[in-house]
Amino acid sequence: MPLVTSKQEKAYQARNSFPYWSFAKLLLWIMPALCLLRISQRSLLSLFNFSNWRKWLAWGGGLGAILGLMGIVSNYWQGEPIFPTELSWPLVNVLVTAPILEEFLMRGAIMGNLERGGSFWIANGMSALMFLILHVPGWLFMGTALNHALPVFLLGLAFGYATKRSGSIMGGIIAHFLNNLF
Repeated sequence: MPLVTSKQEKAYQARNSFPYWSFAKLLLWIMPALCLLRISQRSLLSLFNFSNWRKWLAWGGGLGAILGLMGIVSNYWQGEPIFPTELSWPLVNVLVTAPILEEFLMRGAIMGNLERGGSFWIANGMSALMFLILHVPGWLFMGTALNHALPVFLLGLAFGYATKRSGSIMGGIIAHFLNNLF
């Protein structure tokens, strides 16, 4: 018989697991990404390229809006709420923590370093594959099927494209945020 937990217990677990998973992501993702940046002699400011804000708003926002529209249509057809209905720690993780940390690691450190030694398309494909692999442990931990593999790989390619076209990981972060919002 499965263990049934109350809504309050689930909220308690989510609230208490947020710091744990955030720390784990910082330790396992961001520290190695910072090492990669240091080895490649690239700066954080060059990754974010804040002066290019028009391009990252256009590419990240535009691609994110298209991805978000697809999510809205899908949610509508399935009879699910279009927008998130409750503010929670898991929602903060999905909308803020994941886009920033995942894009920093995948597009900033990994794709950026791979692209320095080869073509953008190979670097983007490799970082999208690593983005997919990054999600597998979470799916296994949550007991969800791996049927999200192809969409997550394609999203990785899209976020990489937004990063490339905008000249900043902010393009990928915005597209990732808007995709996760819906």
